[in-house]
Amino acid sequence: MTALAVAAAGCTSYSTRMDATPVAPGEREVGLAVDLLVVERGRDPIALPSPELSVQRGLRPGVDLVGKLHLTGAELSTRFALRGAAGARLRLAAAGGLALGYQPVSNNTTDLVYARAIPRLIVEYQLAPSGVSLIAAASPSVELTGPLTMFAGVAGAARWILRPGSTLAVELPLSGRRLWLEITAQPAYALGDGWLAPSFQGGAALWF
Repeated sequence: MTALAVAAAGCTSYSTRMDATPVAPGEREVGLAVDLLVVERGRDPIALPSPELSVQRGLRPGVDLVGKLHLTGAELSTRFALRGAAGARLRLAAAGGLALGYQPVSNNTTDLVYARAIPRLIVEYQLAPSGVSLIAAASPSVELTGPLTMFAGVAGAARWILRPGSTLAVELPLSGRRLWLEITAQPAYALGDGWLAPSFQGGAALWF
């Protein structure tokens, strides 16, 4: 159990946890999540718990900031509404973000630190009159990852990883709060090394 806890502390995060409805200007929402992250450790998949804190802050109509913090990394994104007001049943949004972190549990044990650029395209459909929303998101990413020596300018073991990721989610109203259920799949292609084992993440979040 101790080894598992130590390993979990080194997990990355592939969650999306965004619908297509930016928060209103000046408002803030906080989400607490518990996920299960499945990654390759050596040649075998391993499932690890991954708690996460999310914060959304409205900047202006149709635009907000979304921040996520997990045990050893963080992500900051800007989300833009493209179609559909808050009351529309079909909504579309785009987001762009940057994630930084540390992950000793990875497809390659030298991939200890990473910087990841993440564009997203998000489609949301609300099932009236229940208020339940179905969300699908394309969340590809481009990641530079390598050993800690990258910071010292010794980047021989660094590599680029492309991830054509996608997310499916359900958002349910819950007594003034929102319950978010999500599953994300992240295939991975390392330039020069070929396809790596895919990673998966799924779990639940409660938005306040």
